[in-house]
Amino acid sequence: METPWEEFWWNNITGPHVVVTNVATALLENKMVVLKVPSDLPWRHSMRGAIHTAFQERTDSSEIVIEPIDIIDDNPENIEPGRFILNRFASSLVSRGYREKSKVSIQDYISIKGVIKNRIIWVKGLAGKTAEQWIKFVRKFSRRSVAEGLFVLEIHGDANTSETIFLKFIDFSEYVSNYDVQLFNSFVLDRQKRYSDIWKKYISTTAAMLCDIDAEISEMLLRIVDFKNKSALDGIKEISEMPEFSRRGGERSSKHVLWYFRNQEFDELQHRIWASQVQVLFPIIELERVQLVKKWRQPIQETLESNSITQYGVLLHEAIDAELGTLCYMMSCRVSGDLYMLYIPNEEDRQRFRFLHDCRNLLAHASCCTPAQVAELLNYCFSK
Repeated sequence: METPWEEFWWNNITGPHVVVTNVATALLENKMVVLKVPSDLPWRHSMRGAIHTAFQERTDSSEIVIEPIDIIDDNPENIEPGRFILNRFASSLVSRGYREKSKVSIQDYISIKGVIKNRIIWVKGLAGKTAEQWIKFVRKFSRRSVAEGLFVLEIHGDANTSETIFLKFIDFSEYVSNYDVQLFNSFVLDRQKRYSDIWKKYISTTAAMLCDIDAEISEMLLRIVDFKNKSALDGIKEISEMPEFSRRGGERSSKHVLWYFRNQEFDELQHRIWASQVQVLFPIIELERVQLVKKWRQPIQETLESNSITQYGVLLHEAIDAELGTLCYMMSCRVSGDLYMLYIPNEEDRQRFRFLHDCRNLLAHASCCTPAQVAELLNYCFSK
């Protein structure tokens, strides 16, 4: 049975699950909620469903319903919040009965008339001045119970928000990072048998670095790319052309992977891949260097003892401290005729020293190893 990854993300990965739990808890404590999320939130519909389920599991009332409002689609005229709520949820008689000049605030009128009784009004698509308008509106409600009706304001971008005893502010970015996505990727890859553990570590890290907190794009990337033969950017290109993600990364100020790709900001994407390679490949290169040096310790040590070899301005005494650049220099330096300063009799190991040096040199200069080099490193590591 295939795992519904969108549900797994919100219910089983720590950061997202904390967001779900915190929103449900605030509602159970009879608080209004301002939920700040990125505009490119992964699986946003599943988030709302997870919060609803978490809320229902902890309350005895089955009468509470969540009423979603898309402020862009449902309120294109930008009617002020109180009047919009009356028009949407009150009877015609009640809606027409409110007078702005009366001494009763519109919030108290909504409460007295039970307009949103047993409802959690979830307003999405809020940003900028519209978000501030709705936050100001919900602040003016007096203490109320969930049975009298509560609001969840889903906003993105900056908004002036401070908590009160009746209002809870929850910021998605405080709880969710690309580490959560990396962990999530590990679970997704655990179902795939074509990759070894070291490949899974590299892929999960690379996808998380590229996609940042968008687990939905990351999961799609893992599904469509054969990382042994293709670059992650090949997959990003394919995803960028999918109709279902045409609006993802659409904001001008976006730092989303699809925004960078569509705007041909490839340096940023290469930097993200490089960062993942430094995390995973650097230790592999170093471990292999140590193994090879131990294998050929005697000729390396003899070379150091018979020559004055400096490394980073310091005289080198121990074979184990010889870096790849130093080893390659000693292997290529002729001391007399056809004699090299360091001779490693095994051609395969000589080539391996040089290959490792090339890879390390690329990473040290903030360049990425090619997919072929990555495969050579990871497949060799797995075969050992």
